[in-house]
This record gives sequence, structure tokens and C-alpha cells, in this order.
Amino acid sequence: MRILLVEDNLELSKLLSAYLECHFIVDTVSKFKDACDYIDLFTYNVVLLDRNLDDEDIGMNLIVKIKTKDYMTGVIVISAFDSTADKVLGLDMGADDYLEKPFDNDELRARVCALGRRHQTLPRIEINNLVCDTLSKRISFQDKEVLLSKKETDLFFYLLEHRGKIVPKDELLNALYINPQNISSNTIDVTLAHVRKKLPIALIKTVKTRGYIID
Repeated sequence: MRILLVEDNLELSKLLSAYLECHFIVDTVSKFKDACDYIDLFTYNVVLLDRNLDDEDIGMNLIVKIKTKDYMTGVIVISAFDSTADKVLGLDMGADDYLEKPFDNDELRARVCALGRRHQTLPRIEINNLVCDTLSKRISFQDKEVLLSKKETDLFFYLLEHRGKIVPKDELLNALYINPQNISSNTIDVTLAHVRKKLPIALIKTVKTRGYIID
């Protein structure tokens, strides 16, 4: 998953981003304008949004901008404003969740994952004209079917279903094989190379020493 963390407390931002980067791809900004620029440039699965930015209560003004660009982007407001009225305001403005400070990092991660799972339930996913039917496990590009072997299909759709998350090689082995301990890790490299060769667009990225991701 790709996360945008919008937090103007630099110490908290540093601690949060270090924790979140163990699980997700994370971009971090502290200014309202920078947040607007990143939202325009990139697509995020979830935005973690501090309500107080630039010493003003303007963070929630970003919610409309985020939802206008991509309604499926999850928004979690993180704020020291903890009254019921504050929470209702955030949710009424379009936030999907509201977490008051201070909070437990593991709880935040769980809430991020819960929002991100929305993308995994889509029966049809289209990325740069590549159409992927998650029910039939068929792929097409410009109305022409992309043919993959059974294992190539399994690998591709596993990465797709975990879109935005870095998937380690060991996780792929465990997901694709009944007895992964008997399978060489190079098998994943070979299968992945075949998938990349057959796909008409560059979609799968390697994150050095960590795994693979469809962003």
C-alpha cells in the first residue's frame, strides 16, 4: 500500500514514518501546500491527515480534494481534537476514520490495512489500459487477452490483490506452493521474469532487499 502522511509535528512524523515504512510505501509532508502537490501527483491507498497544519485548523480542507480525485482513497484524520463534535465533523467532511492522539502505532497500522482492503474487493481493476478481472483471473490489454501460465497468473494476482504492499519473496513462496520449503527462491525470480515479459506495461517493481510491489 502507498500511504501519504500529512503531519506538521516533525518529531512525531519521523517516528510514524519509520514505523509505517516497515509495512508500506510512505510519503511524508508537513505543509498544506506540499500535501496538495503530492495529492495531485500521486495516487494513494490511504492518507493519514493531521487536522492542524501550518499552525491552523485547515487539515480537513484536504479531504474534499482527496475524495474528488479518487473516492476510493481512504482518509484517516489523526488529531488531538478529541471531542465527539470534532470526530463527527471530520467524518461528515468525508474522512473514513478519525483517530485521536496519542494513539497506538499497531492500532493505526490495523486501521490503515482495514481501509486498504477496500481495493482488494474490486472485481475489475484497470491500470493504464490493463484490465484485470479478479474473479475469472483473466487479463486483457486494449481488448486483447494477455496469456499467462497458471503459476504466472497466481503470482500476478497475488501481487495485484496486495497492491500497494511490498510482498517479500518468502510470502510469495508460501502463497503459491503447498510445500514452499522444497522450492528454490529462484523459482519466484524466474516466474516473475516471465510475467514481466508477457505484460505489455511495466507494472511490477522490485524493492531492493524487501520484495515486490504493484504500486
